[in-house]
Formats: sequence, structure tokens, C-alpha cells
Amino acid sequence: MTAAERKEISQRIALVERASVLFDRFGTLVPTAIAFLNRWPTEVQLYPQWQVGESWRFFLSLYVYWFASFALRRAISFAQKSIEP
Repeated sequence: MTAAERKEISQRIALVERASVLFDRFGTLVPTAIAFLNRWPTEVQLYPQWQVGESWRFFLSLYVYWFASFALRRAISFAQKSIEP
């Protein structure tokens, strides 16, 4: 791999890293906005109401976005380590 190719790949990784930081910072707003638009209950409920009600969708979506953010950060760190000489 030449230095020019390595520099181009590093720039692309840096761009994805910036997008990942924004996703990490604002990613939880997406499921929150969807929950309010769909009128899902977002308050914490006791277990029987939580199981029967719709609030589990809200919390599940928050965890899915958190996991996606974590996976994206890990992928970027692996990509950065793989291009180091």
C-alpha cells in the first residue's frame, strides 16, 4: 500500500469517525422522536404494565441504537489499527 492510498483511506476513516461521533451524540434522539410521534408511552412502568403496554419498544430501540453506536466505534478502531504500518 502506498502512502497516498494510506492517506486517502485515513481521510475516509476520519470522515466515518466524525459521523460516528454525531451518531453517538444524537442517535438516541431518533427513537425518542419516533416514540413521541407514534404516541408510545415513554414513562417507566411497573413490570406487568411494561410487559403488556408499549413502552418496551421505546427502551428496546434505545438499546439497539446504543449497540449500533458501540459497533460503529469498534469498527472504526479496528479499521484505524489495520492501516497502521
